[in-house]
This record gives sequence, C-alpha cells and structure tokens, in this order.
Amino acid sequence: MRQQQATTVVPLPLAAVETRLRDVESWSQFLLGIESIKFTSFERYLFTLADGRDHREIKTVVKLRYKDHCFAWHPVSGSGVRGTLKLAPLDDRHTEVTLTVASMPPDLRAGVAEMMMPSSSTAQCDVRLLEKHLLESPAAGADPKAGTVTRT
Repeated sequence: MRQQQATTVVPLPLAAVETRLRDVESWSQFLLGIESIKFTSFERYLFTLADGRDHREIKTVVKLRYKDHCFAWHPVSGSGVRGTLKLAPLDDRHTEVTLTVASMPPDLRAGVAEMMMPSSSTAQCDVRLLEKHLLESPAAGADPKAGTVTRT
C-alpha cells in the first residue's frame, strides 16, 4: 500500500470549504486516478478508478466527521483508494487542507509493479487541483443535492 500526504492553505473560510467539499461527486476533478464518482445511497458512492487501460468500479463509503472537520473514505470491501481530507481554520479567511491518500493494489502483480516503480507524489498535484477547484467554484450558497455528504 502506498500512502501520500500533502497540505495546502486556501483563502476561504472553513465553512465555505466544508460546504464545497460536501459535493463528493465533484472530487474526481481534483483526485488523480479517479475518473468519476457517483452517489448511490446514504454515504455510499461508486468511485471509478482509471489507471491507464484499467478501469475499476469501487463501492466506497464517504463520511464527514463534523467534530474534527474531516472527510474520510474507504472501499466497502477489497482493494481501492482510502483517504482523508482534514480541514483546519487558520483564521476567519483561511483554511488548511491536508489530503492523505492510500492506494491498495488490486492484485499481486499490481503490488509488485507499485514497489518497483519510482515513487511519485500525486497528492501534491491533487492539492493544487483542489485549490483551483475550490477557488473556481461557488463555495457557499449552493443548494444541497442528493449526492452530498451529511454531518455525522
């Protein structure tokens, strides 16, 4: 399993960032390797992972831990991508976002290939895309839709 982490600061208040990230289906715009995300039921999503020619659909649970402002996701079973998006207010206008992603290879061949390939950090690219996503999109005032994460 390969784990990566990256942190950024966005010039938006915590509430605005949290509101925007509740639209889980938009996460494919900033998480590399995830082609699409589709809401299926309460806290359940179908992540489509695209790695070259390989496309896999992974049933995934996504939860917002409201107390510590953290979105956490993991596959329902088997291999896939798990991670967290932790939010921390720095002041009234800035929020620190820490992305941690761990990928689990689907089989032994993929696991061996992952160990042999040079390590590159996609998490750093992900947080840059996340910054762009948050700043280009309306962060507050959006109507909640069926595919948004609820507070727990």
